[in-house]
Amino acid sequence: MISQAELVERLNKLFNVADFDESGDRRYFPAGYESMIERYLAEGFLSGTLNGLMLDNTAQVERVYLIVFPATQVLDRIIAKEVERGAPGALIFSHHLADYQESSGTYTYIAEAHLQELREHHISLYICHAPLDCHPHLSTSGALANALKLKEQARFAAYYGGLSGVYGNANGVSFHDFAKRVAEICGLPALRYHAVRHNGRPINKVAVVAGMGGTPDNLREAAQLGCDTFVTGEWWLLGQGEFQAQSRERMRELLRELDLNIIGSSHYASESLVLRDALQQWLQENIPSIDPIFMPETDAWR
Repeated sequence: MISQAELVERLNKLFNVADFDESGDRRYFPAGYESMIERYLAEGFLSGTLNGLMLDNTAQVERVYLIVFPATQVLDRIIAKEVERGAPGALIFSHHLADYQESSGTYTYIAEAHLQELREHHISLYICHAPLDCHPHLSTSGALANALKLKEQARFAAYYGGLSGVYGNANGVSFHDFAKRVAEICGLPALRYHAVRHNGRPINKVAVVAGMGGTPDNLREAAQLGCDTFVTGEWWLLGQGEFQAQSRERMRELLRELDLNIIGSSHYASESLVLRDALQQWLQENIPSIDPIFMPETDAWR
């Protein structure tokens, strides 16, 4: 067990959360959501960077649950586990502030019923979005690049004042073997047809940006760096909204000029590795008094 104050201080220092201001994302809150959620938030969260301690519901922490999205089914499983053991105090470390449905391209913010249950059962919530994406040693893209065994790694892709992408050498592996490796390390049964573009080149220099990292700017920069392959979570957006349609049209235009293999796994799967492997190990080694548990989702493409 550790005091929450000490744990939060160590996480804030590790990830430099004050350096990544995502407060502008408040504009995406649904109408009336901000006034509702204010009753539950930790002091200073809403007026800060939207990273760090979001829900302050316990003084002591025995377990840290590591999640990508605060999805309903994930929160329900965590609450059930804490109720079963008497709710002595836990903290959820979430990469995202809101849940995301890749199949529709929509975001869902935590409902008040779950905010009440988390408070009742002494479960705090810590958000680490851009700070986790851009960390020099414990990042979403870095964990994916390490799992792919890329050599001579360097950073690229500016993001909230940091660098969220990693590129490195794969030493001439075949596209088939490399794509198979992407699926395996992401825990996927296969890659989706629409998420893969094979431009007929062997895999030598690879750019990696996890999550929704396959943006036109990131793809162009990767090509300018001499990369022949780009790995991400999601680049061919499936949702039916205007934003998704516009993004697909821009991507069609871009693909006419880019000579790149592109591999998408899933938004969730590409970002899960850093939590499942790197951060869980860091917590075990550096804060042995707590029990870190990665909570997977059942459907990587929901």
